[in-house]
Amino acid sequence: MDFRTLMLYAHIAAGVVSLITMVIAYTTKKGPKAHAKVGRIYGYGMIGVGLTAVILFFMGASTFLLLIAFFSTYLVLVGWRFASNRKGAVTGIDTALMQFGFLGGIALLAFGAYIFTAGTPPFGMSKSFGIAPIVFGVISIALATQQYILNRDGISARGKKRISLHVTYMGAGTISTVTAFTITIFDHSVFTWLGATAIGTPLLIWNQMGVSKGKIASSVTSDEQD
Repeated sequence: MDFRTLMLYAHIAAGVVSLITMVIAYTTKKGPKAHAKVGRIYGYGMIGVGLTAVILFFMGASTFLLLIAFFSTYLVLVGWRFASNRKGAVTGIDTALMQFGFLGGIALLAFGAYIFTAGTPPFGMSKSFGIAPIVFGVISIALATQQYILNRDGISARGKKRISLHVTYMGAGTISTVTAFTITIFDHSVFTWLGATAIGTPLLIWNQMGVSKGKIASSVTSDEQD
């Protein structure tokens, strides 16, 4: 087995672990026990997805797949940060993640523009496919901007707002992870790239409403409430 094949298997394995733990995390009671433990495995799995995607990129894999792997990993890491940052401290970790989001969003926008303007779009894509990376790029920049606004006063979100943001970023990371899975199994089309977004976004909004109304159990403590 050559190194590229080994990395491909590792990438797939990390993705499968992430998908399984993602489902378990979403179906267990939110709190410091099972949900948090499974969520950490999900986070480590997504780090594995991101790292192996970088290696595969340098070995000839698609630029767009690298960007989507980055996007998914970025979202999950920020969601993980909100889950663990109960005190709302702003550190270099938050700054690095914010910069990560801005740079990745710009790269996705640039790739979308390239698809629209190239004489022959890459990877057999049609020009209309350029809308997909642009959508993800806009989302990445919007979320990084939200991070900047939250952190500019030196303290991040706490209480229910922190949990709500955790749900937002983890939910968006889940949508992106499912997207990466579907394009690996099915063909490259606008539907396979944006289908999970179209289906997952209403579910994410519903989940957010449940958090804000207290219908979804979480580990927010009384001394952390806003």
